[in-house]
Amino acid sequence: MSENATRRRFRVDSVEPDAAGRIDLGAVRRHLEVLRAGVGDVVYLFDGRGAEVEAEIRVFDRSGASAAVRTRVTNESESDLECWLVQALPARTVRMDSIVRQVTELGVDRIVPVVAERSQQAKAKAAAMQRRAERWGRIAEAAAEQSHRARVPEVEVPCSFGELEWDRLPRPMFIADPGAGSVARAPVPGAVSVLVGPEGGWTEPEVSAALAAGAQSFGLGPRVLRADTAGVVAVALFQSLWGDLR
Repeated sequence: MSENATRRRFRVDSVEPDAAGRIDLGAVRRHLEVLRAGVGDVVYLFDGRGAEVEAEIRVFDRSGASAAVRTRVTNESESDLECWLVQALPARTVRMDSIVRQVTELGVDRIVPVVAERSQQAKAKAAAMQRRAERWGRIAEAAAEQSHRARVPEVEVPCSFGELEWDRLPRPMFIADPGAGSVARAPVPGAVSVLVGPEGGWTEPEVSAALAAGAQSFGLGPRVLRADTAGVVAVALFQSLWGDLR
């Protein structure tokens, strides 16, 4: 087993020490207790925005929990390819949990959940959508901890397909469409947006809207993939073409 696999690694709000030279561990104290951590143990703390440190627990008692920085960590786990996944909500929202976890492990930068015409989520209330986004954000954070990522991808609150702000999505854009051809390898972009539909796929008007906004259609092979499989395969495909899975 590698050293990385055995690291105790936690997301904290900031890895910058306070005036006393300590980083507060209050937010992750419960996790540390479960792991039976104590004074003198080494932990790795990251802020989800690219900064990470190796630290030693100095205080762990009723008064609080804190650690002192031992060294800054150079984390090279982030892909050179900035990848945004625009994922239509699957029929069962629990499947979105798996999508978020797995594409986080694959290095995606942002997840934009979309209510498509075939998503079966159109009547969900705004408060429910907000709660789901918060849940998915926690799943992304846990997946980033586990996979030793330096950054936690942003998970947006679901919007309808018609509310997509096309201008802010990184280019080039690609929309998964059964029967379409494969993706050409060149030129190599620094960022990409990938649109993946729900069960039953995108409707013709949705595909037309994406193409009109500048997207290119692409296929994911001859087999029919479930919605929670297609998103993961699509991200892996683009990471293998232009990211760090080459």
